[in-house]
Amino acid sequence: MANEHGHLPKADQLTDDQQRRLDTWTDKAYADDNLFRTLANNDRVLEMFLDWVGVMYGRKSELDPRMVELCRIRMANLNECFH
Repeated sequence: MANEHGHLPKADQLTDDQQRRLDTWTDKAYADDNLFRTLANNDRVLEMFLDWVGVMYGRKSELDPRMVELCRIRMANLNECFH
């Protein structure tokens, strides 16, 4: 579903490293590759996001994981994201 800004383009071709990381993403997170392929359009953006995911979901953060998940769900709801 698009918002007033429309859809962002997804990367059609992935580098070998990006494909390896997508395989890990699929194995550890979920099979929907929309977010990953959208961020893969810019290597630095993808890297920053995956670093953030590693901190938030890799138990390196001092934030309560339940609170992080509640925030993620709330942000998705506010942005009409149905993932």
